[in-house]
Order: sequence, then structure tokens, then C-alpha cells
Amino acid sequence: MSEDLRHLGIGEFAAGRLDQARERLEESVRLRREIGFLPGVAGNLVGLTYIAAGQGRRDDALALIEEAAAIAKATGARGILRQVDEARAGL
Repeated sequence: MSEDLRHLGIGEFAAGRLDQARERLEESVRLRREIGFLPGVAGNLVGLTYIAAGQGRRDDALALIEEAAAIAKATGARGILRQVDEARAGL
């Protein structure tokens, strides 16, 4: 279910529906935390960073990317760390 929500959120983001994208990704994060899938949490937090930036919520975007970085480092998710660096550079 978390994967479905992630993909729905990405679709909403691509369509410019940021509020709906945020809702979908936040629910996916909740589910992923619940099952302990921390690299997936970090990946979704990167997506939420882009959404926050798109909504003009810079402070939220910075907090989200820092959390994503910490989780990715702690879990050895190098691919997610590359995404973190890309998102951070765009902020």
C-alpha cells in the first residue's frame, strides 16, 4: 500500500496537485515507518522536500531533507543520499 501511495503521490506532483501529492506521500511515510522500511521513508522525504519547496515552505523543505539525509546515512542508502544531494542543491 505504501508503494501505491508513493506512485499516486508522484503522479499528483507531476500533475501539479501539490496538496494531494503531499497527502499521499505523508501517508506512505507513515506506513513505511510503521513497518520499519527506513530507506523508503528517506526516499519519500526527498519527495516531500520537493513538494514543500514547490509550496514555498522552505523551512519545512530544509527540515525534511535533513531528516532524509540522516535516515539514509544511518541505513547506508547511498542511492537515496544522491537524491538528497540533488534536492539539497535545488534548495
